[in-house]
Amino acid sequence: MPLTQAAEPCYSLGIDVADPTRTARADGATDPPTVREWLKPLESAGLRRHTSAKRVGGKAASLGRLLRDGFPVPRGWVLDARCFTELVDRQLPPGHDLATLIRLSGTRAGVDRAARARDRILSEPLPEALSTALRALWQAVEQEAPWGLAVRSSATCEDSEETSMAGLATSVLGVRGEAGLDAAIRQVWASAFLPRALAYLAHAGVRDVAMGVVLQVMVRAEAAGVLFTAPPPGLEGEHWHAGERLVNATLGLGAPVVDGAAAADTIRLARDGGRVVASAVAQKRRALVVGAAGLEEIPVPEPSAEQPALGEAALRQLAELAERLEQGGKGPFDVEFAVEAVEERGEGPPGAALVVDGEAPSDPPEAAAAAGASAPAAREAGEGAPSPAASEGGEGAPSPAARRVWLLQVRPVSGGGFPEGGDADTIWSRANVGEALPGAATPLTWSVARAFSDRGFREAFAALGCRVPRGARLVANVHGRFYLNLTAFMRIAAQVPGLSPRALLGMSGGASEALIARLAEQSEGVSRRGFYARLPLTGPRLLLRQARLEREVAAYEGEALWAQRALSELDMTLLPDDAIGTTLRSVFMLLERTGTRMLHCASASLASHLALCKALERIAGRRASARSASGEAHLDAPAGRAETNVEHLAQVLAGGVRELDSAGPGIELARVAELVMQDRTARERLLAGGVLWPRDLPEGPARDAYARFLDAYGDRAVREAELATPRWGEDPSPVVAMLTASLRGAPGDPERALARARALADREMAMLETRVPRLELALLRALVGRAQRYVRLRERMRTWVTRVLGMLRRVALDIDRRLRRLDPSLEPGSVFFCTYEELATALSSGRADVGHLVRLRRAEHLRDAARPDPPATFIGRPPPVVLPPASGERLLGLPASPGVVEGRARVLEPGASALDAVAPGEVLVARTTDVGLSPLFLVAAAVVTELGGPMSHASIVAREYGIPAVVNVPGVTLAIKTGDWLRIDGDRGVVERLDERASPSSPGVVAGGAPGGGAAPRPAPPG
Repeated sequence: MPLTQAAEPCYSLGIDVADPTRTARADGATDPPTVREWLKPLESAGLRRHTSAKRVGGKAASLGRLLRDGFPVPRGWVLDARCFTELVDRQLPPGHDLATLIRLSGTRAGVDRAARARDRILSEPLPEALSTALRALWQAVEQEAPWGLAVRSSATCEDSEETSMAGLATSVLGVRGEAGLDAAIRQVWASAFLPRALAYLAHAGVRDVAMGVVLQVMVRAEAAGVLFTAPPPGLEGEHWHAGERLVNATLGLGAPVVDGAAAADTIRLARDGGRVVASAVAQKRRALVVGAAGLEEIPVPEPSAEQPALGEAALRQLAELAERLEQGGKGPFDVEFAVEAVEERGEGPPGAALVVDGEAPSDPPEAAAAAGASAPAAREAGEGAPSPAASEGGEGAPSPAARRVWLLQVRPVSGGGFPEGGDADTIWSRANVGEALPGAATPLTWSVARAFSDRGFREAFAALGCRVPRGARLVANVHGRFYLNLTAFMRIAAQVPGLSPRALLGMSGGASEALIARLAEQSEGVSRRGFYARLPLTGPRLLLRQARLEREVAAYEGEALWAQRALSELDMTLLPDDAIGTTLRSVFMLLERTGTRMLHCASASLASHLALCKALERIAGRRASARSASGEAHLDAPAGRAETNVEHLAQVLAGGVRELDSAGPGIELARVAELVMQDRTARERLLAGGVLWPRDLPEGPARDAYARFLDAYGDRAVREAELATPRWGEDPSPVVAMLTASLRGAPGDPERALARARALADREMAMLETRVPRLELALLRALVGRAQRYVRLRERMRTWVTRVLGMLRRVALDIDRRLRRLDPSLEPGSVFFCTYEELATALSSGRADVGHLVRLRRAEHLRDAARPDPPATFIGRPPPVVLPPASGERLLGLPASPGVVEGRARVLEPGASALDAVAPGEVLVARTTDVGLSPLFLVAAAVVTELGGPMSHASIVAREYGIPAVVNVPGVTLAIKTGDWLRIDGDRGVVERLDERASPSSPGVVAGGAPGGGAAPRPAPPG
């Protein structure tokens, strides 16, 4: 049935006597008198002066208008924002009101006052009369609200055309009882005092704000999500066209979709007619529902987990609602919705609505395939393709009218504020830095990383002879994520001839051709006169530094080893607070020196790689290289990447670096696995889950090797740049998981893996020897050796960064012990929710009163961690939507390690969970892979990531291990599911999803080669 076909509209509501639990009533006459004194019916919000947006907040006024216009909105009430204002005036000391805090945003005093104000709001009781009204409200609606009430913020500046508090203010779901409502309202009010909310309001020019509160009956959602009626400005592109709407949906409540905490289906609907243009169905393993004790996650049965969350009827209703919302030229809108099955079901357990009589909410993709579409087409519906679910009116399924879409909130699409130091034209990226620090960083980690990177970048630019403008912000915190200001970075780099956006971003990834062109345009007109004027001084100094770099690194290592040994022998429990503060500063200064040295090595590595590429370009220009002479160019190479072959050849030639620190953990763990395979008792104990520490293994070579591994790499971890992450020496469970995964296949030979990369580099050099003049060949060999030497130094210094971070973590844990001794209410790990500056000040002054700051920052970090990752690269402000993955069976990225291989996908969830589920020969697919996951590379057949570039640490390790890798593939973790059969072309940067029926029976089959994780991938023909 086409989505435009006439059907009974779900929004012609009126007063639904048969469904009093959901439909808003025409007036509040049925509410008890004590309720009406404090809480106004939602449908009256925005109707009169005493219920205007200035009194009830923007969200309440918006929902009231929707109700009066006949849209399906759950029944609700609104608490006047004056209650918030009166509580602030009565309970908070002078200077702690929001107007003052907005003015002080970003200052140390402002953060301190906001933290104290938030603590007071959360601890002080509500007025007795309001508590009585909440008790009466719950008694009146308890039978009508089996899933309780939703308590949402409604700030007086919220959901307007100019400002939106989306993702900043708090909503509390599944609230029951007077005490629960009391606590939820105070939690909503307290969210206005979080630093990121205050910074946003200050940037938006808001001088004061008050907070109304909306209370709504919870929809018993079998599915929910977010609808964007049109792309926000700047987001139109191949993933989302201007004439399309975008739906993100999952099973159960939509909070995981709104917050980005779970994978969601993405559906693109045509603006005209509502036809499904494309869809990608995610694996929805768990669903959020409201149980007896409140919010809880329940497992989704396997058939339902693989099926679309929304069927044709729900999509049709969403398309109709979007069209109505945009009547009169309004929009675009960000719409949160829930889908409820309205037939009688009985109570049943929480989440029972997710599966009805053994049938999932929507028919599986196989049903579409049976109707004439292929299985891939059912998963990625193309132009004119059917909906992602077959009609809901089939045999055994409820009729289309049996599911109703409810609107939970509607607001104009507007992103948050601009990141610090940026404006509407600034380009931000974490495509490469996100590999080192994925996800939201804790405040301590961010404060250390910001100082560490900002100083390092400035010193590296100064060494090149570049002038860094005063006040330039090179890095910023975006929802807790680390972002690089590409616009400022490229304008500074443009002072150096040859450091173009294309040259730099071709290796770091994360930028499309359009973005590279825009950055080049932004960098036009940058004067190089200063660079040339300083060149007589900076040039010789830079060459001398690079010549002495190896000696400088060796000298640094002597200093760092002494500091590491001294800290390990220090009993910090005996030190007074000021002495532990001195220790903290000493380790922090060592980290800054380490970071600066690493960036010097990275700059030298970048320069040597660019020099090698330039030399190969000259040879290719005369058609003298082996690849050009062969005439075997790839006709289907990614468009606009003519330089890819040269860069790829440079990567191959520089491969096979011996003694590469980043490759060490994988090689040594493979050797441990080899010894465990030879010890039957050790192997059985490991596979049974009985091993964590070396003492858990029987005495013998395997036990000794495992102990040596932890001694050598105990300061490493998955996501090791985050100071709050336990190191392998503290918790070796990720190591055990990776070791268990490697035991499921044939024993690997790490030396053979290393030899593959060296053999491929030797083969390419041998081909060049037959076609390149002897003098140029000597130059090429020198450049290759130089590139390998600086890569080795860069990775060695990266290892030292990790070691010094481990030292800093050890000091931080001792400070944490002291903080919790002074304030027993603090939870373990509280130290990571203070900044470095706050800790240093508190320890030196002897006043470690930071509990209020810890509670404030912990709450904000939880909100940041729950938000969806912004795009790897964006312009201006982070968009409020997760873009759909590329449609089709071929996904394009950047080639990172050569070879072509086929295998079954294993999509890794963020963090270090389920690493032991990886089977030998599978293709690892992840948002990013840091060095802590590199031991799995020797188990896998190939690696694919959304972030990173060909010169990132993980790419270098993949080349050393000789396994194909493709990086910078947008949306690959959404487009690919665990179990998909893939072909990975690491030579051209192509990920291809193959027909399941054509896949071999065993994983890890090399295209045209032999099976097994230890088999060498077949390099593609030179091109």
